[in-house]
Amino acid sequence: MTMSVEQRYPEIQPFLDDTTDYVNEGAEINVNGRRYLVVTQRGEEDSGQLLFEITERGLELRDSDTAIDVLQRETATPTAAGVSCGPSDANAHRDVHSRAVEQVDRFSSADGPDHGNLACVWAVRRIAHQVLGRWITRTDGTAIFDQELRACFGHTLQDDEVPAGGIIISPTETVGTRRNIGHVGLLGPHTGNGSRLIYSNSSSAAKWKQNFTLESWIARYRVAKGLKVRFFPLPLRGGPIA
Repeated sequence: MTMSVEQRYPEIQPFLDDTTDYVNEGAEINVNGRRYLVVTQRGEEDSGQLLFEITERGLELRDSDTAIDVLQRETATPTAAGVSCGPSDANAHRDVHSRAVEQVDRFSSADGPDHGNLACVWAVRRIAHQVLGRWITRTDGTAIFDQELRACFGHTLQDDEVPAGGIIISPTETVGTRRNIGHVGLLGPHTGNGSRLIYSNSSSAAKWKQNFTLESWIARYRVAKGLKVRFFPLPLRGGPIA
């Protein structure tokens, strides 16, 4: 009988997001002479990864997010922040919202991280790039994207301050000992109640979907997972500049 990743590495159990029935898988890799265990948790709407280094003392958690590029993490260098930072204009938001609606059940994230399972940021930034011709981020993780957005805008806005086409994000973060998996999407028009539509990647379908309302997002990410729910306009530019 094949052992699960939790059976092979029982010390990872306290770190796993257990708020829904994730399918968990582990893979050992070697990067620059250092050994790692990458644990992937795959779910219906969201998925995530944890990175453990295999040391003489056992497994030590090094990172977790909706997607982790171990090689990029090991070779990344700091970049200047605040370059052309600020909110995009009303036309940009209008056009990104229109594209988000048009691409429902059409845009595939199968070319993204883990064949679309880990592609929530990947999908958002590509939908925006189709319209804007520029990247709003170059990361694929919610925790890093959230840091970029907060560095740009200083603080989260309220949902009624962000127009359709803007960003809703609940970054992966520690809740207790567990690293609960976050998500990111694009907002529909403000409704004044929990019916506001949200568009995002579906992990299991590897497709762009209209898969949340504001009410259901808050129920999943704030209430069930204990994560922040933040709202931002589309940034003029985000992340490392190529």
